[in-house]
Amino acid sequence: MVGNMVMRLSKIYGKQIYNTAGYYIGYVDEVLIEIEAGESRILALGLPGEKVGIPYERVSAIGDIILIEAKRT
Repeated sequence: MVGNMVMRLSKIYGKQIYNTAGYYIGYVDEVLIEIEAGESRILALGLPGEKVGIPYERVSAIGDIILIEAKRT
């Protein structure tokens, strides 16, 4: 998970999301914040015709892209 980093939410919108297995997942359409804790909880992906939530705990890096942990099968 991303450590104690500070970033403007506006910089995250539209970023492409890939998983650690190298697959394109989607892009950031929304970021949901838990108000009481003041923490991001979900990145909502914009996919054609739908939105999918990714728990923020799966985020492993944010840079030019966002990298999330691949689900283990």
